[in-house]
Amino acid sequence: MTTEERQRTMLITGASAGLGESLALACARKGWRLALGARRVDRLEDVARRAREAGASVFAAPLDVTDEHSVERFFGESEAALGVADIVVNNAGLSKPGLLHESATADIRREVETNLLGALFVTRRGVAALVSSKSRGDIVFMGSDAATFPRPGQAIYSATKGALEVLCTSLSRELEGTGVRIIRMRLGPTVSEFAAEWDLSPEALEARTELFRRFGTRDARHLGTLMQGEDVAEAILFAVGRPPGVVIDTIDIYPEAPLGNAVKGLR
Repeated sequence: MTTEERQRTMLITGASAGLGESLALACARKGWRLALGARRVDRLEDVARRAREAGASVFAAPLDVTDEHSVERFFGESEAALGVADIVVNNAGLSKPGLLHESATADIRREVETNLLGALFVTRRGVAALVSSKSRGDIVFMGSDAATFPRPGQAIYSATKGALEVLCTSLSRELEGTGVRIIRMRLGPTVSEFAAEWDLSPEALEARTELFRRFGTRDARHLGTLMQGEDVAEAILFAVGRPPGVVIDTIDIYPEAPLGNAVKGLR
């Protein structure tokens, strides 16, 4: 039986919408077991219901990745229900655009804690379970092209995604020989609720577009050509489906040109 054919158990953070929702439903159609966590319980329950209807065994519960106690409780309860997750997807993340010197302390703290500290807490717990049980598995990080092409007005977000790049490299070395693979997804603009808290007024869009233009790039978020969540889910399933001994270290995935060229920093 190949890695792609066997049933697996996937744990997804930020599973109530967007990329997490798309990935959960794609895995449900494969009959995989799913541990779904998010802060918005009502939205999470809707995703869980549809995943069950598609054929998955689902554990769904509140999860705040910034709270180590919430992370521990979620892993413990999901393992009791489904067993150890052999795929852990660090999907929870957010960004609030703005200049650093104008950003509120609470907004800075929330972004760093969600995007970086949360990934550390979740990964620590997920890896510990795999290593202690001597199980093979995959840890997936939802990274961003902002790590390699930092964007003006998103200094905090770009910094957290850059830190995840270093984390992936360090973890790959720490886990060598354990059978636990580290996979980083470096995403370009994708349809999701990532920008749910953004100011999308015409004035704000024009200001952000002009800021990007000064640095030779474009604000692709509202140009109309974005990837779909299903595209990212398919790429993740390809990576985690590789046989033992093979690792897809990094997947750079962008919308098709010309937008892809724009977000990669090309004039």
